[in-house]
Amino acid sequence: MDALEHGSVVFVFAWLALGGLGAPLPEDVALLAAGAMIERGAVSPIVMVVAVILAVLGGDATLFFGARRLGPAALARKPFKSLLPPERRARLERAFARHGGWVVFVARHVAGVRAAAFAMAGIAGMQPRKFLAADAAAACIGVPVMMYLGYAGSQHADDVRAALHGVQHGILLVVVAAAAGYWILRRARTRGHVAPSPR
Repeated sequence: MDALEHGSVVFVFAWLALGGLGAPLPEDVALLAAGAMIERGAVSPIVMVVAVILAVLGGDATLFFGARRLGPAALARKPFKSLLPPERRARLERAFARHGGWVVFVARHVAGVRAAAFAMAGIAGMQPRKFLAADAAAACIGVPVMMYLGYAGSQHADDVRAALHGVQHGILLVVVAAAAGYWILRRARTRGHVAPSPR
């Protein structure tokens, strides 16, 4: 169990940390899996929650501080260059000019925009305290919600699986009955078109 727990926590941590740095790894998938692992008793809830929070906030902060350190020069380097093509950069610049830290708060809940917004916040020189506060506040809402959904979904996984098996059997019976009915009807029509034989 210890080996399973250790491996599961490390996997989720690595997935979230790499996703926070801009890798194409959906954060929600890891959070749902973390909740499911907790419900199944595969991991300690405290250990998993701590690992998730550290990975999420650590990945976000690394991306932000890396972009902030480089400033506008980050736009010519990977991964910032791919995260912020001209059109996206222009949209984010306008959004930051209008809404400031709220962009970070909202972007934390939007998978396709999250990394780009955090990098843009760093390049634009947002104050670290402001960024970290907005990111942490958003994470305290989104992360527990997704983990709870994974937890609750895992509780009903067996019921859903059983229901799916029942539906599959029902569909099979309907198909078999329909095929048998079609065959009987076609055979009856064929017999009806056969002329009576002469006596």
